[in-house]
Amino acid sequence: MSRLPLGLWCSFGLFLASPLAAQPASAPTPATAPASAPLSTQDYPGTLRLDVDASDIDRRIQRVRERIPVAAGPLTLWYPKWIPGNHAPTGPINQIAGLVITGNGQRIAWRRDPGDMYAFHLDVPAGVTEIEIAFQYLSPTSSAQGRVAMTPQMLSLQWHRVLLYPAGHDARRIRVAPTLRLPAGWESATALAVEGRDGAAQRYAPTDLLTLIDSPVYAGQHFRRFDLDTGATPVRLNAMADTSAQLDASPAMLQAHRALVTQADRVFGPRPFAHYDFLLALSDSFSGIGLEHRQSSENGTYADYLRGDAAFIDNDLLPHEYVHAWSGKFRRPETTWAPHYNSAIDNSLLWVYEGQTQYWAVVLAARAGLWTPEQARAVLANTLATAATQPGRDWRDLQDTVHQGIVDYNDAPQAWSSWQRGYDFYSEGSLLWLAVDARLREQSRGRRSLDDFARRFHAGASADAPISLYGFDDVVRVLDEVQPGDWRGFLRERLDGQGAASPLDGLERAGWRLAYTGEANPAITDAEGAGGNDDFRFSIGLKVGSDGVIQEAIWNSPAFTAGLAKDMTVIAVDGLAYTGERLKRAIVAAKASPRPIELLVRQGEQYRSVRIDYRDGLRYPHLQRIPGAEDRLSKILAPR
Repeated sequence: MSRLPLGLWCSFGLFLASPLAAQPASAPTPATAPASAPLSTQDYPGTLRLDVDASDIDRRIQRVRERIPVAAGPLTLWYPKWIPGNHAPTGPINQIAGLVITGNGQRIAWRRDPGDMYAFHLDVPAGVTEIEIAFQYLSPTSSAQGRVAMTPQMLSLQWHRVLLYPAGHDARRIRVAPTLRLPAGWESATALAVEGRDGAAQRYAPTDLLTLIDSPVYAGQHFRRFDLDTGATPVRLNAMADTSAQLDASPAMLQAHRALVTQADRVFGPRPFAHYDFLLALSDSFSGIGLEHRQSSENGTYADYLRGDAAFIDNDLLPHEYVHAWSGKFRRPETTWAPHYNSAIDNSLLWVYEGQTQYWAVVLAARAGLWTPEQARAVLANTLATAATQPGRDWRDLQDTVHQGIVDYNDAPQAWSSWQRGYDFYSEGSLLWLAVDARLREQSRGRRSLDDFARRFHAGASADAPISLYGFDDVVRVLDEVQPGDWRGFLRERLDGQGAASPLDGLERAGWRLAYTGEANPAITDAEGAGGNDDFRFSIGLKVGSDGVIQEAIWNSPAFTAGLAKDMTVIAVDGLAYTGERLKRAIVAAKASPRPIELLVRQGEQYRSVRIDYRDGLRYPHLQRIPGAEDRLSKILAPR
């Protein structure tokens, strides 16, 4: 998921080679497959046939049938484990059931590998040249089970969830002929070529396994396609929604998405795809998502997004995923390359893959008009304040956060996110690249910027260009080519060590500073309305839901010192039933009163009074100009 739920979804980046790539240039030696299935350098003999029936939307069951050419003898089948874009072994193996394998009409016994739950071993009998596999993928019926990707109005089909493949083979050398049955009357979109239709069934042109998994399908009852660029490499926006009215895109939003395509061209240069399809779900029930692919992206956001009536905080979602076509799909860290989906990867450079992508998402959202300059500055102020006041920076450096997807293997919410830290290689990583951009502009006296780095670093992109791998030294080398300087030391200072260089230095080089006032930050207000909460993180250290449940308590904040924690419920404020407005008034009143703020809270079946000794009033982060300093930030955010 090249991002996290609304406001930080991703683009977790895709880790396999481009769907159109041949062997990557300078590719590392492929990882060794298990001894029972040594990695083959030859094309897999024959074509796998994959048929998926996703028409059972009421029960959210996807029925799978596969036919795989085989030879007699031992065979291992893999279910994809290291899922593209998740940076972690998150294949939903727990959501498949009913696995039956047959050959020549006879059932073949299978056994799961005791050390690898994603590997299935079987012995193919003599005379069997093809096995048939049948199972069901049980798509979650609620968010408690995982991502909700099927509703009565729409669905997404991610191919990695609905297939097994022969172990020990390069994914680019396995051919697959896929067919998908959808609910009658639904429309769909994908980067795959449709070869034919039979009623509600769509037959796609045979392709390699890597391209298949890199080409999800979105389908819906209410569906509309918008052309963003009709040139030689067309770009389309394919949207599905809960209602047809939500597909009535405002002219301003359509113009902003078209400007996004133009502005990205001006940053990166040639496009690394033959065509590109934004896949967009607008829904209150379909789970949000942001996931990159080379010729498409999966995006899920607020129902009224296209109408321009939704929260603006998520307007960097599509820019983030689009940037990944260059950063993450065409160019990718060499340590993340793998020949198949069941080999572990090294996430060390995700601060480039995701951090730089998120920086460009912010910049392009502003340049394209998806954000006004004021909105972009409000978002940056919130991001900067969160990083600058995060106590977890004292023990966990930015470099270590790249492993969060693996550390947080079950994606469970953290009790103390400000202390534990999380996917900070996105947000704080973007601030690192703001610092790089500002320093480039400062040292070159405005002649060079990160735009120059991006075009040089991503040079050579085209529709059929193989993936281009890079390492830390390559990042440093290109920065030095753009503007000489100790870029190695500059980057490592910000990546390594507890309490590393302040995330504010990039802002200050750009001519602005972070300040706190009692005036609300528009991005925070926007997020409060979308999330149904009240955000007092920068005053007493709490974010509280409209139901009074504490959604976040900042480590070492006044609320923490008073004994408050996440998931406690605030029942009353100074003797009156809790509302966010009452707590806000209490914080303001405490500034001029000797009395602390008094809360009645419930934890389980226990009630107790808590006193918060705080006197500084409401505090919200804002960006302010540094008098006399050059305004580089406005130049960064201005359209090109």
